[in-house]
Amino acid sequence: MAGMATSISVRKHGGLTIRIDQHGDSLVVRAAGELDIASAPALEDSLRHALESGASSLVLDLTGVTFIDPTGLRVLLWGAAHSHAEGDRLRIDCGSVPVRRLLELTHKEQPLPLTA
Repeated sequence: MAGMATSISVRKHGGLTIRIDQHGDSLVVRAAGELDIASAPALEDSLRHALESGASSLVLDLTGVTFIDPTGLRVLLWGAAHSHAEGDRLRIDCGSVPVRRLLELTHKEQPLPLTA
């Protein structure tokens, strides 16, 4: 059916599940669980593929993320910088108030592209 999101892949890495949905020419990378040193490389890999896919826009949906460690934060910064260099297609939906506060507090000098 037109207009419906199509799930491209679902992968589980330690405590994190990463699902990629395609909606037209947009991609949504949904992460749920714990974004930490064990799962951050998998998220970086998924983001890299999404950024290289040529999608017109990309959303990193962190609404299901319950924990982010410094390694996870580095992946978010990497994704934002990579996107910025290639036309600013990435938006981050951080969902939970604690995650948003963490991202806003830790990166005032290099703000992340957070959705409202």
